[in-house]
Amino acid sequence: MNMGRCKTWLLLLVVTVMLLPLTTCKKPNILVLIADDLGIGDIGCFGNTTLRTPNIDSIARDGALLSQHLSAASLCSPSRAALLTGRYPARSGMAPNTMIRVSLFNACPYGLPTSEITFAKLAKQAGYKTGLIGKWHQGWSRDSFNDFHHHPRNHGFDYFYGIPLTNLKDFGDDGDRVLFSFLSHALNRFITVVLVLGISTICLHRAGYIGIMPCSLIIFLLVLISGSVYLIMDNLKLLNSTIYRNFDLVEQPIDLETQMAKEVAEGQEFLQARRNDGEPFLLVMSWVHVHVFLAPAQKFLGKSKHGKYGDSVEEMDWAVGEMLNSLQQLGFADNTLVYFTSDHGGHLEERNVRGELEGGYNGIYKGGKGHGAVDGGIRVPTVIKWPGRIRAGSTSSEPTSQMDVLPTLANAMGVPIPSDRRIDGHDMLPLLTGQTSVSSHDFMFHYCGSDVHAVRYRPRGDSIVWKLTLKEPNYLPGRQVCEFVCNCAAAITLEPPHLYDMTSDPGEKQPMNATDHPQVYKKMMHALEEHVQNVKPVPNQYTFRNVMWRPWLQMCCNNNYPSCTCQDDKFKGKF
Repeated sequence: MNMGRCKTWLLLLVVTVMLLPLTTCKKPNILVLIADDLGIGDIGCFGNTTLRTPNIDSIARDGALLSQHLSAASLCSPSRAALLTGRYPARSGMAPNTMIRVSLFNACPYGLPTSEITFAKLAKQAGYKTGLIGKWHQGWSRDSFNDFHHHPRNHGFDYFYGIPLTNLKDFGDDGDRVLFSFLSHALNRFITVVLVLGISTICLHRAGYIGIMPCSLIIFLLVLISGSVYLIMDNLKLLNSTIYRNFDLVEQPIDLETQMAKEVAEGQEFLQARRNDGEPFLLVMSWVHVHVFLAPAQKFLGKSKHGKYGDSVEEMDWAVGEMLNSLQQLGFADNTLVYFTSDHGGHLEERNVRGELEGGYNGIYKGGKGHGAVDGGIRVPTVIKWPGRIRAGSTSSEPTSQMDVLPTLANAMGVPIPSDRRIDGHDMLPLLTGQTSVSSHDFMFHYCGSDVHAVRYRPRGDSIVWKLTLKEPNYLPGRQVCEFVCNCAAAITLEPPHLYDMTSDPGEKQPMNATDHPQVYKKMMHALEEHVQNVKPVPNQYTFRNVMWRPWLQMCCNNNYPSCTCQDDKFKGKF
């Protein structure tokens, strides 16, 4: 009898020991690192030999390098919306259908609808503490001053420190303006229209068709409107250079030279708090670098071979290293999934006020930021690691998407993806862990604004990746660049469409006639038709009305009009 009891207790003990790893398995922590405007050719592990990026390279060494990882758009706000939600931007209204493809103002009502489910909201469901440090650019207040309708806190983030909008070249001190680069042609057209209307009004008055009072009123309104537009566009720094901590405006204007250090400090503080409370975390470090205005810290200035742009890339790599070191020091490293990417390709046309190039390098790939569906604008430098799950030093050339992040993280966190809407991304873990060697995507659709400009096809049982290009940028003659950012509406429709074998021709240099491959062409066009039918119309967030400045939504630090200046007490004298 005693022997029987001993055997029973021994059996229970063995079963308990065997099940212990399963019952005590911790949910992985998650660190998402997002660069701004970084080209795929700017990073060492992607082939760059002239910039030093050892910390980003270390993620590839300890995990996987994704050589065909694609953003859903070649501009920041739409691509970031897709990354957050796992859905094409057209499904959320974040795909602009006008020439205006991003917002240039904090004080306008556009934004990612709160009905969208972000991976941060899923993390909250799974019991995670969530934080976003850095750039947001998904909207702010909508209906009234400081209603914070589109704030990160309303999209699943417990904590926010950073920029509601984005970095702009106006934020520097060298006199450069978006007005004189990105909007120069629109400015010239606007001035032409005002002059024509003014001269026409004077001529009509002198010919006796209108009296002096109506003439004077029209001239006054033209001067008032044109003066107001110029005054607003020439003061983007005053209106938009702001830093918030949660709902508090803590810095205006931004001290860009110390911004990366401040973001690192905020991220490290968030990690330390998780060490203290023991809760799993999702932290998104959305770096301000390497979007212009470029203002690397003094210790990085002049240290690279590529001017301020290269200095900024190397400073960002330092910041990545600081976050990785903190994971190690706090005991998180072995149980943290780390994902690094850029929101889209490098900006080929970006120049400073002296005419010097300050944009990224996209390697062998055609085009860049804002160029629609060419790979230089949407193929992004991406590395990911998860110790014990993703094999160190592995590489995948299979087509994957930033929209895959939401279902991948959902799987890692142990929560289901939303079932009440279409999720366009796929879980990457089977591919990254070696369970499969083929992408889950049969087709991908590449947008410029709200129109599909290309389709990518990964046939089952074949090694070729096909790309069907329906429209391409209207480049300057003999060059693969536009004036500043390519206009989707001005894209050239290809008749017949161009077909590329992206496996042997990733640079899109040898277009084939799509009709020469009828079966492939037929499948891709059929998939496109089905996709377009399945994208339901939703209110567009980038209407002219939605992206125009609203004075009643304008923030001002301490209501200190008209200078609107303040410094963050937390960081005074620290950097």
